[in-house]
Amino acid sequence: MSQYPPKWDIFDKLADSPYPAFAFLAGVKLDVFTPLANGPQTPAELATVLDIDAEKLTPLLYALVVAGVLKVDGTRFSNTPESDHFLVKGREGYIGNLCEAYEERWRWVLNTAKTIRTGKPQSEHDYAAMSGTERDAFFRDLHPNALETGCTLVERLGLAD
Repeated sequence: MSQYPPKWDIFDKLADSPYPAFAFLAGVKLDVFTPLANGPQTPAELATVLDIDAEKLTPLLYALVVAGVLKVDGTRFSNTPESDHFLVKGREGYIGNLCEAYEERWRWVLNTAKTIRTGKPQSEHDYAAMSGTERDAFFRDLHPNALETGCTLVERLGLAD
């Protein structure tokens, strides 16, 4: 016999699922990962380096721990191996520039219902309107992700031999 009323859990899960991604985006925009490449820091130390309010930064740092891109030991936060490799400015694997594309994509997705209702795209990406420099930067920012995807496919499909 099915439960009545049905459980609400699925809706809570769906409603909460964007928050780790949004915390990730905020962390990249604030560049919290680059100073942590020098070692663990307290929220106050990190806030001083970033010139922001430690009280406002602290909840974000814990959200980034929950998202899996930071670690915490006592009151000191540090990068995970993934964030240290991909989210520290100046490193070869840096993908922080992709966050602009993620943010834009998420904005597009928020218009899905309106697009379906009107039958017309509500969020268009006009590559033709971009300058050559903007277009080059856009595609250059896709390179680290494309490279990682290619390596993953080679491994999964056994093409390395």
